Amino acid sequence: MPTAIAQGLVYAFGVTAATATVIAYAISIIGTLALSSYQKRKAERLARAQFDAAQVDRLVNVSGTVEPRRLVLGRVRTGGHVFFKTSVGQYKELFIMCVAMASHEIDAYEQIYLNDQPVEINDAGQVITAPYGRAANIDANEVLGGSTSALSHTPVLDSVKVTREFFGGIGVTDVTEFSVSGNVVTITEAIIPGQIYRAYYQYSGFNSFVRITKHLGSPGQAADGELVAMLGGVWTEAHRAAGVAYLVCQFAYNDGALPSGIPTVTARIRGAKVYDPRTGVTQWSEMPPLLMRHVMMHPQFGKRTAMTAAEDARISAATNACGQAVSYTGSDLVNLYRASIVVQFGSPARDVLDDLAQSMAGEWAFAAGEYFVRAGVYQLPVMNLYESDLATVQRGTDGSTSQNPTTINPHVPRNEKFNTVAIRIWDQAANYKETPITPFRADALVATDGAEMSQEVTMAAVFYAPQANHIAGIMLRDSRDPLTVTLSFKMKAYALELFDGVTLTIANFGWNAKEFRVLGRKFIPDGRIELTLKETTSAIFAMGAPFLPGGYAPNTGLPKPWEIYPPVILSISSGESELIVANDGTIINGVRVTWSPILDASVYTGGTVELRYQVLPSGPWVSVEVPGDSTEAKFAGVDDGAVILVKVRVKNGLAASDWSTQVIHTVIGKTEPPPNVENLSVAGNVLSWSLPRRVPDLAGFVFRFHYTQNQDWNSAAPLHQGLVTESPWEPEMRPGGLVTIMVKAQDTSGNQSFLPGVVVMNLGDPPIANVVEEWDYKALGWPAAAGEQIGWTLVSGDPTADPLDSFYGSDNQAFYGGDTVPLYKAESYAEMVYVTTPLPINSALAGSKMTVVADVEGIDLRIEYRLAGPGVFYGPDEDSIYGEDSDSFYGPPGDWMPWPGQIIVANDVYQFRVTLGAGATRGILKGLVVTVDAPDIEEQINDFAVAAGGTVIPHTAGFSVIKNIQITLQSGVSTAVTAEVTKTPNLSPKVTAYNSSHASVGGATVDIVLKGY
Repeated sequence: MPTAIAQGLVYAFGVTAATATVIAYAISIIGTLALSSYQKRKAERLARAQFDAAQVDRLVNVSGTVEPRRLVLGRVRTGGHVFFKTSVGQYKELFIMCVAMASHEIDAYEQIYLNDQPVEINDAGQVITAPYGRAANIDANEVLGGSTSALSHTPVLDSVKVTREFFGGIGVTDVTEFSVSGNVVTITEAIIPGQIYRAYYQYSGFNSFVRITKHLGSPGQAADGELVAMLGGVWTEAHRAAGVAYLVCQFAYNDGALPSGIPTVTARIRGAKVYDPRTGVTQWSEMPPLLMRHVMMHPQFGKRTAMTAAEDARISAATNACGQAVSYTGSDLVNLYRASIVVQFGSPARDVLDDLAQSMAGEWAFAAGEYFVRAGVYQLPVMNLYESDLATVQRGTDGSTSQNPTTINPHVPRNEKFNTVAIRIWDQAANYKETPITPFRADALVATDGAEMSQEVTMAAVFYAPQANHIAGIMLRDSRDPLTVTLSFKMKAYALELFDGVTLTIANFGWNAKEFRVLGRKFIPDGRIELTLKETTSAIFAMGAPFLPGGYAPNTGLPKPWEIYPPVILSISSGESELIVANDGTIINGVRVTWSPILDASVYTGGTVELRYQVLPSGPWVSVEVPGDSTEAKFAGVDDGAVILVKVRVKNGLAASDWSTQVIHTVIGKTEPPPNVENLSVAGNVLSWSLPRRVPDLAGFVFRFHYTQNQDWNSAAPLHQGLVTESPWEPEMRPGGLVTIMVKAQDTSGNQSFLPGVVVMNLGDPPIANVVEEWDYKALGWPAAAGEQIGWTLVSGDPTADPLDSFYGSDNQAFYGGDTVPLYKAESYAEMVYVTTPLPINSALAGSKMTVVADVEGIDLRIEYRLAGPGVFYGPDEDSIYGEDSDSFYGPPGDWMPWPGQIIVANDVYQFRVTLGAGATRGILKGLVVTVDAPDIEEQINDFAVAAGGTVIPHTAGFSVIKNIQITLQSGVSTAVTAEVTKTPNLSPKVTAYNSSHASVGGATVDIVLKGY
C-alpha cells in the first residue's frame, strides 16, 4: 500500500501513528512544508509521542496557573487542572481547591474518586464514605411548637431533654413529664402560657471532612455561592469559570481522615454533548463518528464551521453501524463500537481523529476539502467494475498511444507482518486506568509464521476489552489480505468516493467480482480516474471469525498448476450391466468407476486421471489411466465376489494430486441375476415382453403358468421345454381358461430374475379344429383310479374337498393367498386330488391334439398327466412279444407331468390328476373334459341303391372310426319315405329304407356322406 495519497487520506485502522510504519496502515496527510521524508517522519513521531504522553497523565491533578485546556469526549475517568487553592478558618483548618475537569460543558458527574477510592456524596456534597467521614452523635436543639412536636431527626435513645424558658431566656426549668416516640415528643404536663419549651437531643449522623460541589460548566453558570461567601473579595460573582466543568473540593483538617494529606481527586464523567445529524439533537454520546464530527467542528481542533449534507450523511451511516447492539461476551449487550478520550487543546486533530477512528476499526480522510469516514463493518459494493471500464491505453494528440501504468502490491514484507496484538486501553474494568490487557494472539497465524510476531498497539479511545479484541481481530484478518492495486478507469468510476466498496472483474488477473475498497481517488485531466484499491471481504469484519494465513480474499482466482486436487469417486458398479463379452463369446466381469467432473483446465486439457485398484487382502495395486476429461474408467478381469479398494488422482504436466479417499467394493459378476422381465402381454396366441436393460450373458427366458390366478413360481407348470430366446414368442401349445402366465430371464450361469413378469388372462377355450373324440368325466360318473384319490368325497354329484381343521395348506402351496383373500377364516378344507382312470388312445388318433378343460371352484388348481399304458406295445421285430415271466405285461406308469394346455397324443394310455389346494375356499371339481382333435376323413357316395332289409355301405377312405353318417333319400324313386343307418359295427354301417308304415322296402336310392377318422 502506498505511504501517501495525494487526496490526503488518513487511514487510522486500529493503530497509533507510532506503529503505522510497521504495519503499513496509516497514510499521512501531504502538507506543503518542504520537509524531507526523514524529517517528516521524525516530526510525526515526536508529535505523536507528545500526544500519547498527554494520555498517560489523565488520572493526575496538575497544579498551575497556566495549563492547557482539555476536551473530554465520551465516558472517562479523569483528574484535572487545580486552578485555585486556599485555606480558611481560624487555624487554616479548611483547605479549598478548584479542579477543572473539562474546558467545556459536560453532561454529568457519575462517580467521584479520592485516591482511587470511589466515594459516596450526599445531597449536601458531603463525602460519607470512610475514612473521609465517620459516624457520630450530633447535638441538636429545637423549639417545640406545642404539646406534641416532631423533631427534625430521630433522637438517640434517652438523649432527649426538655426545658421551659421565660421569654428572653430568663429562668430555665427542667420538664420531666414528656414522652418520645420515634421523632415525636409529647409534653404530658399542662402547658404554661408565655413560656418556651425546647428539646435538647442527639441523633446519629456523620462527620464529613470532605465536601465537594459539582459544576457542569455551562456557558452561563454562576459563581460558586459558598466560595463567594467564604472568600469575600477573593472569589467574587465575576469568578464564574464559564464554560469550564470544575469541582470545588473542601478538606477539613483531620489526621485520621487525611493521614497522607490532600487526596488526588478524579471523577468518572460523561463528557461533551455532541451534535447528532440524524436527529438534530445535541446530547451526550459514545458513538465514535459523532465524537469525530465534534472534533472536526471544534475551534481548537478541526476548526470547521459547518459540515455539508454529504459529510453528515457519511457520519450518520457510520454512526448507525457503530450503534448495532451486540454481545461480545454472551452476557453483555452493548453498542458495537464506543469511544472515550481526553485530549489537550493544541493536540493535532489528525491524532485525535486517528484514535477515534481506531476505536471503531474504521477509517477517515479529509480529501479535496471534504470529510470522509467509515466504520469498521462490512459494506456492500456500490459499483461493479469490469475490464471494459479500464482506461489502460492513453492516446496522444498526435495519434500515438501509451500504456497507463498498473501497480499491484500483493504482499507485505515479513518484517511488517504480525500475528499477535499487545493492547493497552483505558480499561473500565480497572477503574478506567490505562492497562495492558491479555495479548490477542491468532494461533493459526503463529503456527504458519513459525514464530510469534507481536505488535504493540495503544487504543487511547477504547475502554472495553472485548471491543479492543474485536478491533485487533479485524486488524489481523485485514493484514492477511494486503493486496492493493492502482488502476486507471474510464469516467464510469467518477461517482466513486473514498472507502466505497467495488467489485472488479479482470480475467487476466483471475478476478471475478473480487471485492475492493477505495483508498485513493485521483481525477486525471486527460479524462480518467485513477483508483487505489485494497482487497476486502465480509469475513474480515465478522465477529469471532477464524484467522486464515492466506487471508479470506484470494489474490487471484487463477488456478495454480501445482495445486490440483483429486476428484471425488461417485460410484463403483459391477454386475450384469458391466459384463464384457469377449470376441470368443466369453463373459468377463467388468468394474466401472465414476468420479466428479474435472474442472481444472491443466488436467482437463492434456492431463490424465489415474485409477488404481487392489484386490484384497494382498493383491498388487493395478493402475488404469484415462484422459483428463474423462469422468469414468472401466477395467476387467476381477473374479466374482472379490473385494477391491479403489482410488483415483489427477495429473497435469507439472504435478500429480494426492489420492482420493479410497472406496471399497465387492465385485458382482455373473452371480448377479438378470433384471426382472417387464411389459409381459398376450395378443392372441403371441406373448411379448421386454427387459429394462441389456444383459450381456442372457441365455433366454423361462415361461410357466398356473390355472386360475396364482403367482407362485415354484409350483407353476412349464409352458415349454428348454429356453425361449426372443420376444415375441408363440407357444406350440397353450392352456385355456383363466390362467396366470409368468416369465423369468435366465443367464448363462443359470441365474434367474428375482421376480417373474406376470400376466393374468382368460384365454378362452383352446382352439379345436375338428372334434373327434371327447371324454366327459362328469358324464361318465367321475371314474377314479383306485388308491390314488385324496381328500374328497362326492357332494351333489361332484368331487368336493373334505373339511379340514389345519391352518396350513399342503407343502407345495404358497402361505399367502391373493390380496383379497383373508388370512384367517373360521373353517378350512383339505387338499383334494382326483385321478382319472386310464384313457387309451388308439393309433388312429396318434398325432392329434389333446386338450383338457376343468371347471373348478377353489385355489391352487394344478392339472397333471402321465403315460399309464404300454406305449408302443410292440418293440423291434427281433424282440420277443413276451418279456420275462416275472415282468408285468405292461410297464409301470410314468411320472406325473404338469399339463401344458395341449399336447400331441401318441398311441398310449393317458391318466389325469387334478389337484385343488387346501385352504379357506372349498375345492370342487365341477367338470373335466378331455378332447382329442384330429383332421376328419370324409367320403361321399351318391345314388346308392338300398335293397329291402338294408344294405351295408361300402367305403374306401380308410376309416378307423366312422363318427358321422349323413343320408339323403332321393324322392320319387320308391315308396320309401325315410332312410336310417345302423353304425354297429362301426366300420360296417348299414342303411335301410322304410315306407310310411316303417316297413323295409327295396328300390330306394340315397346319397351318403361319411365322416370319421
